[in-house]
Amino acid sequence: MKKLNQEEILSDRDNNQVTAHGRKISHGKHYVFVAKIKEKTREEILEEKTYRERNIAWNRINEMQEEYENVVSNKRWDKKRECYVNRNGEPVVPKKYIIFDDVLLEIPRSVEYYTNVGKDKTYVKRFEKLLRDVMTSCLRKRDEERMKKNIYEMVNELKKVAKEVKIETVKVKEKF
Repeated sequence: MKKLNQEEILSDRDNNQVTAHGRKISHGKHYVFVAKIKEKTREEILEEKTYRERNIAWNRINEMQEEYENVVSNKRWDKKRECYVNRNGEPVVPKKYIIFDDVLLEIPRSVEYYTNVGKDKTYVKRFEKLLRDVMTSCLRKRDEERMKKNIYEMVNELKKVAKEVKIETVKVKEKF
């Protein structure tokens, strides 16, 4: 039995390569184009939104407004959160506080929506919750501003107390 070296095996393979259709494989240069993934800005995403998606966003905002009017007429005020809440205890806000572009950004394309609905049975609930959170974001911002203000006031009070303590310690030292 004759031993073949590796060069003979490779040279036979290179010369006789044929595709499934009987054509010889070319040994020329092949180029591959790699696409760069570019992240879209907020403005670019908003420009791509269709009439249908904008309509859905307006309908959701109008539903929130109707819910708000209903809650106001039924006087469902939550003292702890300082806002109106619906029957489920979820906060509601009037239309004028909802930022349309934020809601529109969260509305997916119909193909994406129905694909996700088909894959995941909890998608609709999660999507509804996400939209509600986006629409009530003004309440969170208000609460954050109040918290910052309260913290600022507490820091100022602590500084005043610290100054008073220093003054008292200086007076006590002077007496002795």
